[in-house]
Amino acid sequence: MQNEIKESLRKAELSVLKLRKSNSRYIYISLVASVFATLLAGSTAFFGPLAGNGTPAWKWTCGIVAVFTATATVFTGLHKQLSVSERLAKATECVGKLRSIDFGMANSPTESDKAEIIKDYKKVIEVYSEYII
Repeated sequence: MQNEIKESLRKAELSVLKLRKSNSRYIYISLVASVFATLLAGSTAFFGPLAGNGTPAWKWTCGIVAVFTATATVFTGLHKQLSVSERLAKATECVGKLRSIDFGMANSPTESDKAEIIKDYKKVIEVYSEYII
């Protein structure tokens, strides 16, 4: 049983790592795209179009701002729609519970304590199976 708990803990920690990377990626891409869109729009309002003169220069500049804005919107929407932050919080909670169970199993002196810990482990598997299995 100890090996099963450790394997579940390893899988849950791997899930947390992947979710942290995804969470950061979505946030950073959205933030960078928003900053570029804002800076480009602001500098264009102050200095004029990005390159060139006349209508084509304004079209290109507005198009580039639109691309940055759309990118920020898409990644913000994906982050929210995929519930990355919520899944990360739940996976982190799972890791904490599994660490507690692992510690308890390694340090429990009696069989009745181990039976209670195994019962807790089964509950964790029921609630957090998406991060363990």
